[in-house]
Amino acid sequence: MKNFLLSGIMLIYFNGCYSQVSFNEFVKKFNTITLPIENILELNGNDTLNGKLTNDVLIRNQEKRPQIIDKNGKLTTVKQYYGLYPEEPDAYLKDVKNKDGKWEEKRFFFYPKIIPIGKIELNQKYVSIIIKVVAYETTFYDLWTFSKDGMALSVVCLFWGMRDGGPRDEKVTFTIVDSKITKEGNIIWHENADGLETFRTYRLNDEGYFQIIKEEQKGESEF
Repeated sequence: MKNFLLSGIMLIYFNGCYSQVSFNEFVKKFNTITLPIENILELNGNDTLNGKLTNDVLIRNQEKRPQIIDKNGKLTTVKQYYGLYPEEPDAYLKDVKNKDGKWEEKRFFFYPKIIPIGKIELNQKYVSIIIKVVAYETTFYDLWTFSKDGMALSVVCLFWGMRDGGPRDEKVTFTIVDSKITKEGNIIWHENADGLETFRTYRLNDEGYFQIIKEEQKGESEF
């Protein structure tokens, strides 16, 4: 019985150490960038991350989903603009000319890109990183905040855009979410959801959660 308990304790210990090492190695991919950030879409990088590893570190190996503090001061689980990052290529069909000059449908693969944009300092007690994703039809940027030991605490989507060209062209043609980050670390956030515009200001609080400190809405959704 003692050996069984000891084995269990050691397994928990080594899993914890492995998670910490994985997180530390993961954040090394992110170079420090300074505030303010005026144009999120201009942020780019040459490195890429493995989709499965990213999901393991940010989502699968976490005990709970990230949370934010809503406009009513309530701690709530993030549901919108949140989910697993792409891990596999997407197949699509495209008309191309064959060697005889005739058009035919050919199968291609689109390989999503997960790009480590950078690390910003919003609070010295926490680690905050920005990730860019070029998916099949969308391009988006997420801002994550972790405890020093790798616990995912909170996340805000900084940018969400659609691409008319989808897998054929990375140019964003329609923006749904856009943001700026001030020198003081305030996130000035805007969403246009089919005509309903939401204006928010987020700030990272002392517990490591993004908190909505101001919100206004204009218009109404067309759908």
